Amino acid sequence: MVTISLMAVCLIIFASILSWSFTNSTITQQNNQYNMSENAAEAAVERVIGQIDRDFISLSINGASTYASLPSSSIDQTSWPIQYTYSDTNGNPGVVTVAIGAESSTTIPLNSQYSGLQAYAQQVDVYATATPSGQRFNVPATVHESLQLANVPLFQFAIFYNVNLEVMSAAGLNIYGPVFCNQNIWEGSTVAVFYSTVTAVGTNCVGADDPFCDYVGSGASVFEMAGQPVNKANSLVMPIGTNNSPNAVMGILALPPPAYAMGTAAAYSSNGIVYPANSADLVITNFAFGTNDLNALPTGTNMFIYYQDNGLQQVPFDYYLVTNQSSHTIAVSNYVGAAYSSNIYFATYSFVTNSRFFDWREGYNNGSGPAKRVEAVDIDVNLLNKWLTNQSVTVSGYNYDQTKYNHSGHHIDSIYVYTSVPLTGTQLPAVRVKNGAALPNPPLPAVTQPAGLTVATQFPIYVLGLYNCQDNTGSAANMNGTNSPIPHTLPAALMGDAITLLSPSWTDGNSSANNISGGGTPTTGSSASTVNAAMLCGIVQSDPTKTGNVGMNGDYSGGVENFLRLLENWSGDTLTYNGSIVVLFYSQYGTNAWRQTGHYYSAPTRHWAFDLNFNTASKLPPLTPQIKAMIRGNWYAHQ
Repeated sequence: MVTISLMAVCLIIFASILSWSFTNSTITQQNNQYNMSENAAEAAVERVIGQIDRDFISLSINGASTYASLPSSSIDQTSWPIQYTYSDTNGNPGVVTVAIGAESSTTIPLNSQYSGLQAYAQQVDVYATATPSGQRFNVPATVHESLQLANVPLFQFAIFYNVNLEVMSAAGLNIYGPVFCNQNIWEGSTVAVFYSTVTAVGTNCVGADDPFCDYVGSGASVFEMAGQPVNKANSLVMPIGTNNSPNAVMGILALPPPAYAMGTAAAYSSNGIVYPANSADLVITNFAFGTNDLNALPTGTNMFIYYQDNGLQQVPFDYYLVTNQSSHTIAVSNYVGAAYSSNIYFATYSFVTNSRFFDWREGYNNGSGPAKRVEAVDIDVNLLNKWLTNQSVTVSGYNYDQTKYNHSGHHIDSIYVYTSVPLTGTQLPAVRVKNGAALPNPPLPAVTQPAGLTVATQFPIYVLGLYNCQDNTGSAANMNGTNSPIPHTLPAALMGDAITLLSPSWTDGNSSANNISGGGTPTTGSSASTVNAAMLCGIVQSDPTKTGNVGMNGDYSGGVENFLRLLENWSGDTLTYNGSIVVLFYSQYGTNAWRQTGHYYSAPTRHWAFDLNFNTASKLPPLTPQIKAMIRGNWYAHQ
């Protein structure tokens, strides 16, 4: 009986062990199958997200239903050991669930690694359920991933480089806003202090040696924020094309390609308006056929302005030169509204002229010159404001401004300039803005978003004197916005091939002589200046193979500290700048390398800061480019 009892107990234990083993094996198989189903569901989710990301970058997002059907048609399972069927959250086979929200009407805070930035964002959620077929346990799994499709206003960055970013400041340089580079950053200056995030898609190099140029800095910069700098970040995609190459991005400032030609319907599509030439309110050009063309009326006119509002409309001239028919004496008269007649010798616009001066950087040639002659389209900002607000004549800009406001809710606030002056070895086509201490801000009708001004061109830009530092309530001259937004300014940006600042004391007539090395100045002497505007342009790439740069081995880009070009003897003067520094490509017109202070310029005391106004969407400059980022959010799986 004892033996039988023991055998019965052993049989019970053995049966229990067999049952446990069977149950455990079953659970393990079910878990393994769930994990495989989860991987299959994730494959479907990633396939959909990849397609959405591609279309987002290409400015061609489709409806949610288009992406919902992707797994059934685009996932090849022939090599998979187990076959799966896909379904959405309602159990419908062959599709997944995709929810795409509307883009936010204003900027919202971003998630993840872009915390601190704001963007116009769309919420996207993708769900996929994968169920195996022909298995012992057909355990399904559902994967859900949420993400943001973010259009990030580019001028939210204190510094944004699409090419290698270098800092070798010899004087103190405080950088208060976020810094981002789509390539590598070299922070080789011990007197440069970064107070916010510093992020590189490549690598941050904090040593004294510049890996991009045979140039030796003073050592690592100072990073006030914990965890900085950051390497190996995801890139931010430029607003043009599908890659970040400088040559592709450079096209944003050029005349649009034929597919989005100016004035056509396609020019005002989502793909077309990324070009400032298509999205600017005014277009200024000097077509070659208009210069001294005796068949043109009025004779000799070579400047034309177009008003752009889903089409191009030529703006009537508002400034005429007339001649007496008897003595042919030329007289200057404002024949606003006059019809063309034989006594009109020349017609143009009151706020746009041609100018000529010289740039010693572009003609330096190791000091031997000659300076390159700059043939510039001059925009007088003060006269532009008068043209926009003059209600007393019918051909002023007032009526165009009111039309723009009625159609778009904002005043005329952007200009694109194309000049037909050819680039040669001695001649440089360019654009210059002057008399811009106060920017246009038409008072009627009143709007919550101030007008301001953006000037864009594919050519170099020169800024003469104070710019955007006063309004009718006060002055912001010599003010830095390190702790609070700058008052008495309007949203402003300058976008061109290169940007040179000329002091209020600059004179065109004295610019052909370079006396910097002898202690003089190519003008009547520089003076303190204040410029408040976002700046987008190119630089001259560092090149360690070049020789001839005095005191250096190879050419240095000049770094962030020389991003703003100078031509005068600024010694003892202060240059105050508030804005956003953006370098997207290598300059194609202003191509001479930077030379150290004391050759064609002497350095000022730099008081620079990020314009904190740009943290508010309504205060961003007109035509602010929007870079693209797909930001992943929550991810989870369940049965």
